[in-house]
Amino acid sequence: MIRLYQGTGSTEIDLDDQRLDGEKWIRAKTAAVRLLRAKGLEDAADFLDRTPFELRTGTNYFNDDFSVLYYAAPMDRYIELSEQAADRDLKRNASAIAHALSELGNSVRFIAVECNVDDTPSPVPSPNLAITSDLVERALAETERAVANKGGVAGVDRAHTAFHGYLRAICAQAQIEYAADADITQLFKLIQKHHPAMRAEGPRNEDVVKIGRAMASILDALNPIRNRATLAHANDTLLQDGDAMLVINTIRTFLHYLNGKLSG
Repeated sequence: MIRLYQGTGSTEIDLDDQRLDGEKWIRAKTAAVRLLRAKGLEDAADFLDRTPFELRTGTNYFNDDFSVLYYAAPMDRYIELSEQAADRDLKRNASAIAHALSELGNSVRFIAVECNVDDTPSPVPSPNLAITSDLVERALAETERAVANKGGVAGVDRAHTAFHGYLRAICAQAQIEYAADADITQLFKLIQKHHPAMRAEGPRNEDVVKIGRAMASILDALNPIRNRATLAHANDTLLQDGDAMLVINTIRTFLHYLNGKLSG
């Protein structure tokens, strides 16, 4: 939890479920915004006006009761605010907001921001692969760490490396010959064509084959993305985080599909 402002007393915050009623809070917030603008504090007024704060009740180890101006921020906004938390202008704006609310009868001890983990959809998890190698396992682990610590674009190259190594491991185990410089599209097509587990059997064979061909066309796009829009090389422009996670989740979906087919 980031504290943008804190008054006197203990720094501990234990939020409860009580909050100022919606209509009452709208009136209080509107009045505080107007007061800030009347004082010429436009940046503080804009920050309060545009941020979906709640006025929550909190307590601490000493059983103090106090109010917390609280914001459950999406991941990207939380990261942005955490990087700005020590900024003097942001601190000054937060202090002005707290004093304006207090002046209007809503005393605020803290202005706090927390990451709303429920706001971010869960990514496709990496599977436990039946066929693998040290390279694949290491690259998958590095993908997880990169995504967690630095965002999606940092993990694309590692995910691509893991998938490339996985396809090579499948070919080696099944004794499918491939060129030393074969890319992921070429390896996937070889596996589709020559691996006995990839034969289309069961209902809707023709539709399954169509999906397989479409998957191969998706792989064609992964190579240039990895080479020209990630940290794999010194690229001037990088994927946005949402696009990077699309690539990573696509690779993980391929891993799940092949792992299920080959170990089933």
